[in-house]
Amino acid sequence: MHYPVILYDLDGTLIDTNELIITSFLFTLEKHCPGRYTREDVLRIMGKPLLEQMKYFDEDQAQEMVKTYHQHNESVHDELVREFPKVREVLEKLYKAGAQMAIVSNKRRKVVEMGLKRFGLDQFMQEMVCVGDTSQAKPAPDMILLALEKLKASPEQALMVGDSRYDLLAAERAGVDSVAVGWSLHFDELKSYRPTYIIQDMQELLDIVEIPKVVQGESE
Repeated sequence: MHYPVILYDLDGTLIDTNELIITSFLFTLEKHCPGRYTREDVLRIMGKPLLEQMKYFDEDQAQEMVKTYHQHNESVHDELVREFPKVREVLEKLYKAGAQMAIVSNKRRKVVEMGLKRFGLDQFMQEMVCVGDTSQAKPAPDMILLALEKLKASPEQALMVGDSRYDLLAAERAGVDSVAVGWSLHFDELKSYRPTYIIQDMQELLDIVEIPKVVQGESE
């Protein structure tokens, strides 16, 4: 196996939380900053830690806006979140092949766990690093390095799979190869951050990791 350790961002990578996030932002912004921001403004800053995002919109109200966002996000989470095609199937094959896998997310642990459990993906993850577990979130390398420490792995053994520039920058700074997913809302932007690989289908990850065809469910 070329990459025995695989790290994943969650939102926009394994599960489709795009509408959940955008809806939660628009609800929050309309409550605290009515008429000032649009969907396009939200798309521009997606991927950063939540408090940092709220400070971008209104530094004085940022803390209260985070609370509003959390409350709304959790209330509509299961209704709006979706699973991307082939994710569960691929994770199961990687797990059975012996890959060690972990989530590295700029979200709170509670909501990460909600998303994973919603689609039964938690069973495939050995570790989880969430916002607050390190002094700096992505794009700093700290969260990836902590995940590697937990998994007792070196950067050379690992692959980071993500949908934002923050994932790719964090991977580069941690000395880890990266995969940009083609279903990212920011895909055109990602190419300029020089990911090691680009995939358009989750199934392609099996070939990058070099899972044997027999494990993939194909004949040799």
